[in-house]
Amino acid sequence: MRRKKNIELENGVLSESMDINAPEFTEFQAILLNKAKAQSKWQKINVELVAIRIQMEDYAKSSYKSHPKLVGDFLKYYLDSLNIRQNKFADYLEIEPSNLNKVIKGERQISSELALKIGKVFGLDPLLLLEIQIKNEFSKLLSKKNKQIEKYSLKGLLEESAG
Repeated sequence: MRRKKNIELENGVLSESMDINAPEFTEFQAILLNKAKAQSKWQKINVELVAIRIQMEDYAKSSYKSHPKLVGDFLKYYLDSLNIRQNKFADYLEIEPSNLNKVIKGERQISSELALKIGKVFGLDPLLLLEIQIKNEFSKLLSKKNKQIEKYSLKGLLEESAG
């Protein structure tokens, strides 16, 4: 019986990199390309939507120092990838097109109700949309008021309470 080679993981990545010039890599690329070509329209759309959702989740988990992305940026990705016009989407959601446009531009906050509707349409957790919005609000607030906020601490509160 042949033993399998023990592959060790390092930081969640295979420790050996693949040689992109190797024939095996070319075969692997061909297999992936054929699988992609064989996908139905709905499978391709699903892959696109999952990719956007993963970007959203990654952004929501990233540090506050990362370049801000609006909820509207991600909505635009969805609409663009599905080739849906903003006006049609607004009509479908039963909201004013101007209100959707303001959300997309970051001029208006997304409401909980709108987050529920968008979440339902794109198969998202509506809290993810709100989390992105809140992250951006905190990031903006921290950049403006960081020095003022630094004076607050549990130690300072206890010292003041004791005195």
